[in-house]
Amino acid sequence: MKTLLLLLGLLLLVCWAYARAKGRPAASPHPLASTEAFELHVGGQVYEIRLDEPVTVVTPGGEEVEVVLRRKEVLHYAGDGLAFDYPAALQLGRETEGGITTLTLEGTASPFVLIQIYPSSNTPEEVLGNLLEAFENEYRARQAQFLNGNGRSVERTVGGTTRRGRVLAFRLGGQQIRTELYAFPHHDAVVALILQQDVEEAALAEDYFAVITRSLR
Repeated sequence: MKTLLLLLGLLLLVCWAYARAKGRPAASPHPLASTEAFELHVGGQVYEIRLDEPVTVVTPGGEEVEVVLRRKEVLHYAGDGLAFDYPAALQLGRETEGGITTLTLEGTASPFVLIQIYPSSNTPEEVLGNLLEAFENEYRARQAQFLNGNGRSVERTVGGTTRRGRVLAFRLGGQQIRTELYAFPHHDAVVALILQQDVEEAALAEDYFAVITRSLR
């Protein structure tokens, strides 16, 4: 299990580097929206339509109607024994290895969410302890500078229940990074929740995290 967790630490660093390499978000979380074109079919007519740009169409009855195509702000995931909402600006990834399912949520900004579903043969204390050790060892190997408050306890409401976890606070590659780690029983499994952010984007991260944590069931 420790080998898998060390690989998980590497995965988190890779995802972090990838998110940072893509740069900060533009004014819209979907910077290419203005170049996306769609066809809207109304009766026998075809209209070219773009996101967030109004277009007037004629209904089969001859009535002119203005329509606007909007992207959903919040999407929903249900599977693997849990369900939650998440911002549409984040891309959802999923993989299963060694009986552990990993869900990742990342976008063009720094906030990153990782959810793991472990078999009930693991305890939350065991999962949290192993995660904390693996992440600290990995960051230390990468010469991260740990900051005041690293390792302290933290609380966050997840699905209406107060969960207690631990914080990793460090500086790496010029960024000050905060990672929250939680593990708790969930139905017939144990769920690990990791929330990571560049502290410069704390407000955006909290908005993203709140959508996920308040809806996770």
